[in-house]
Amino acid sequence: MIYSSRIPDAGKTALRQLQKDFRWTDDQLDWLIACMAFESNLNPQAVNKMSKAVGLIQFMPNICKAYGTTAENMGKLSFAEQIPYVKKHFLPYYRRIASLSDMYMAIFKPVYIGKPDDTVIVSKAIKNIEYAQNKGLDLNKNGEITKLEASYLVVKRYQQGLNDRE
Repeated sequence: MIYSSRIPDAGKTALRQLQKDFRWTDDQLDWLIACMAFESNLNPQAVNKMSKAVGLIQFMPNICKAYGTTAENMGKLSFAEQIPYVKKHFLPYYRRIASLSDMYMAIFKPVYIGKPDDTVIVSKAIKNIEYAQNKGLDLNKNGEITKLEASYLVVKRYQQGLNDRE
């Protein structure tokens, strides 16, 4: 498990149970942890000031409501207490996740799970607001964000986490 020294024991137990329930490989679990490291720095109380997203995978307030809670309450939960919500989020997608970029798409733009990494997921020409909010992901500055570009920083977090592996 990557970033093992930064995950509380109860969080590790909850993650292993999620892995068992989904029948994920160790790699798939590590991909999820890399996504959480990118989204929240593994801090269950993390809040995005712009979007008001909260928690380990940065749940949007409307998603919190759909899951029967509020963003405020989500932000008060411990690492382990948020894992059932992470599981609920991944439930529709977990069988289709075959790569780190797929894992991240399950959080960022689920419609792109299983698509090639060179698929354009945001274009400045089509969705100016969404592009503006994510333009830092446009690595080659061509006005388009591909699945691979969107996942690039998650890949870096994954590689960093390999140095702290259980």
